[in-house]
Amino acid sequence: MRAGFRLFLVVLCCSGTGLKAQSIVLEGVNLIPMTSETVLYNQRVRVEQGKITAIGPMDEKPVQPAELHIDAKGKYLIPAFSDTHFHQHRNDIADTELLFKLLIANGVTSVRSMAQWNQQDTVAIRQLAAKPEVIAPYYYASGPQVNADNVKNVAEALAMADLHHQRGYDFIKVHGNLDQQAYLALLERAALHGIPVTGHAQRHLPLHYSLRMHSLAHIEELVVLLAGQQLQIPKVTPLQLSQMVEQIKQSGITVSPTLSILALIPDYTDEKRYQLLQQRYESQFIAYGEYQWFTNPENRSYQHQFFKTPQMKKYIADLIQTAQLLTKALSDAGVPLLVGSDNLGFHIAGFSLHEEMQQMQNAGMTAYQVLKAATSDSARYLGRQAVAGTLEVGKNAEFVLLSANPLQQISNTKRIEAVMHKGRWFDRATLDQLLAEALAARKAEKSLAEQVTQ
Repeated sequence: MRAGFRLFLVVLCCSGTGLKAQSIVLEGVNLIPMTSETVLYNQRVRVEQGKITAIGPMDEKPVQPAELHIDAKGKYLIPAFSDTHFHQHRNDIADTELLFKLLIANGVTSVRSMAQWNQQDTVAIRQLAAKPEVIAPYYYASGPQVNADNVKNVAEALAMADLHHQRGYDFIKVHGNLDQQAYLALLERAALHGIPVTGHAQRHLPLHYSLRMHSLAHIEELVVLLAGQQLQIPKVTPLQLSQMVEQIKQSGITVSPTLSILALIPDYTDEKRYQLLQQRYESQFIAYGEYQWFTNPENRSYQHQFFKTPQMKKYIADLIQTAQLLTKALSDAGVPLLVGSDNLGFHIAGFSLHEEMQQMQNAGMTAYQVLKAATSDSARYLGRQAVAGTLEVGKNAEFVLLSANPLQQISNTKRIEAVMHKGRWFDRATLDQLLAEALAARKAEKSLAEQVTQ
C-alpha cells in the first residue's frame, strides 16, 4: 500500500499540483504547535480529509493505517504562514497565479491583498483563489486604495465606504493623508458596514487619529509622526518611546511593522549592495516590467538620485534604526503584531515574508514572537483562528515541514521540506516544480518583451 502511494506521489509531483490523499500520517515529527513556546518531539500527526484528527507520541500505537505515510523524523512541523501585506501589481490573472505559486512554495497559505490597482478586481481574484483546483492561498481583498485623489471630501469618503460594502471587499486600505473630516467620515461609515479600515498613519494629524483604524501598516510612519516633515529623524528619548507605545497599546490596534521593504532601500542606493541584490536567487522571479522600472534611475524608484544623497541615506538609516527600536518596544509591551512584507520590486512575493520575519528578529523580537505574528496572531486577525494558526486536533492541516528548528533561528523557516494546504501535500519536488514553472513564465515574459522592443 505505501509503495503504491509513493509511486502516485512521484507522478503527481511532476504536475506541480500536490498529492491529495484522504488520510496522511507524519511519523516522528517534532511539532511546534504555536499554542505556546514549546516543541513536542517525536510525534505522530494524522490528517484526514484536510483536517488534523490526531496528535500523539510515536510510542502510542496508531489507531488505523493511512493512505500516505511520511517519514518526518528529525523534521519540524509548524503552522503555515500569513502575509498580511501582499500586492498583485499587474492586471493579469496569469501573473497573479504565478505569484500564488511563489507564495505556496514559501509556505505562505494566507494573504491580505493591500490594494486594488487600476483595472484589477480583487473580489474576482478572491473568487479565483477559492476554487479548489487553483493553487492559491486563502485570499483577503482590499478595495481601491483610498487616498487624497479619490477621497477629497466627506461625500467621496461616504461613497468610497459604500462601494466597499456593495462589492464585498474585506478591508478598506488608506494610503496617504486624507482631509480630516473625510477621514473621520470614512471610518464612521466603514464601521457601520462592518468593514475594517487599515493602512498608513495620518501623518498630518495627532497619533490618536491614526489609532482609530483597525490596524496600521508601515511602522516607520509612526516614527515620521515624531519627526515631522523634515528629512531628519530626531533622537527618540525613552520617555517619548514609552509614551507612544503606551498610547498604541491602550488603543487596542494591531500593527504590521513592514520593516523589510524599508530595510531594502540601502540595497538599492549602494552600488555594491545593489549588484548583490540583483544576484539573489529570488530576484530572478521579478516581473520584467518591475525590473525595468526599478533599474531605471530616471524613475522615482529607489534607484533615483534623490535616495542616493548623503542626507537621504542618513535619513533612511536613522528611520530603519528607530523603526526597529519601536517594533521591539511594541512587541515587549504586548501590542499585537502581524507579519506583512509589502512585496515590491526585488522584494519578491513569498520570499519577502521570510525577509520580513528576519527583520523582525533583527529588531530584537524572539523567534517565537515572530512566528506567533506570522501564524496564530495573523490567523486571529483574519478571523481564521477556529481553523488555522496553530496545530491542534480539529483544525485545518495547514502547515509547513522544515528541516531545522525555527525557534533556534528564524531563518530556518526558509528550509522548507513540504507544505500542506487545502488538503494537498506539496513535497519538496512539487514545490520546486512550482518555482520552475514560475521562473519559466518570467523568462518567457522577458524574451517576448525584448522581441517587441527590437
